[in-house]
Amino acid sequence: MRKRLLKIYQHLLDTYGAQSWWPGESPFEVIVGAILTQSVAWSNVEKAIAALKQSGLLTPGQLTQAPIEEIAALIRPCLYYNAKAKKLKAFSSFLENRYSNNLSSLLSLDISY
Repeated sequence: MRKRLLKIYQHLLDTYGAQSWWPGESPFEVIVGAILTQSVAWSNVEKAIAALKQSGLLTPGQLTQAPIEEIAALIRPCLYYNAKAKKLKAFSSFLENRYSNNLSSLLSLDISY
C-alpha cells in the first residue's frame, strides 16, 4: 500500500507540480495552522495566527514559555481554544526538548518504514 501511495503521489507531483496551497509564511506557521484549523473555518484560524504573531508568540520558543491561558486567549476565535492551546504548547515543548527548536531537524527525519 505504501509503495502504491508513493507512486500515486509522485505521479501527481510530476503532472501538476508543487501546489503550495497551504497558506503560511514558515513551516512552523503551517503546523500551527494545521492544529488550529481542526473543526473551524480558516478565517478564524487567520485571526488566531495574526494574534499570535502580533504578540510575538508565533515561534516554538515563545509558545513553550507562554502560559496556556495566554495562548488560549489569543486563539479564542478558534473552537476548542483551550484544548488547542495545550496542543500548541505540547508541540512547541516537544520541538524544544527533542530538537532544540530546530524544526528543520524534525522535518529532515526519514519517515519511510
